[in-house]
Amino acid sequence: MKKTKVLKLVITSVLAFSLLISAAGCKKKPAEETTDTSETEETTTTATTTAVPTTSLTEYSGPLPSNDIPITWTETEYDEPVVRYVATNDYMNVRKGPGTEYDSVARFYRGMAVTVVAYTQTGWLRTEDGFYISGDFVSTEPVD
Repeated sequence: MKKTKVLKLVITSVLAFSLLISAAGCKKKPAEETTDTSETEETTTTATTTAVPTTSLTEYSGPLPSNDIPITWTETEYDEPVVRYVATNDYMNVRKGPGTEYDSVARFYRGMAVTVVAYTQTGWLRTEDGFYISGDFVSTEPVD
């Protein structure tokens, strides 16, 4: 009977150990370095931390496809192109015309620099690609 208990204990231990090894294999372990000294054996574990790069698009680099909407509104061109910065909490829609009734063709995200060449009487700005963004959601100064 003692042999049966010992055999069950050994089998259970082997299964538990196998389970632990397979679970540990799912995670990437840091590299281990071993340093041998004359008096004691010391094991040093070195963890390598890799910073994940964040992608931050801060400047619009277009171009978007050409805008096929004919201009039926009044707009005033700037003497030279100006840069505005998206100041929404998240993003703003880029539209085919100066109003929310026009289709959205892209999104500009907070902090992006956008070159605009004209503005409408209703407060919309025409980008250098011929699309429109609301002047209510841009700043003349960079935003975080």
